[in-house]
Amino acid sequence: MEAVRKFLAGRGVGYYLSLLALACGIAAGVLYGCTGVTSFNPDYNTGVFICVWGGVALCAATIVFDCKEVRYVAAMLFLYGFMWYIYSQVTYIANVFVAIDGYGFTAAFLATFIAAFMAFVLALLGGILTNLRPRKRAAAEVKDESV
Repeated sequence: MEAVRKFLAGRGVGYYLSLLALACGIAAGVLYGCTGVTSFNPDYNTGVFICVWGGVALCAATIVFDCKEVRYVAAMLFLYGFMWYIYSQVTYIANVFVAIDGYGFTAAFLATFIAAFMAFVLALLGGILTNLRPRKRAAAEVKDESV
């Protein structure tokens, strides 16, 4: 138990944000795989799959190796995957805006949209906040006070 506590105490905020980005990226990839083909979009867009799953792989790598630059690359892959997703669903979005196919977006579209966007934001924040380690700083302050 002490080894796990020591391992987690040495990790910064970016580590935990990368875990959340990994979860959102997996959710976005699975949701797109399940709901990406609609009557407006008869085929999957391979760009979405390549970028989202590439971002997931890089987020998983940053959990092991804790590299700031790789977190930025993962964030950019998630951003490109998000943009490819919007591009693949542009006909559906346009039809909703002009009320051809109802007045609102489906729950599947909104869930995929939010998961892909949150994967990008969390991976970007993980890269920005990689070096922020509040637990390590608090532990150092406790040691200084005890002397």
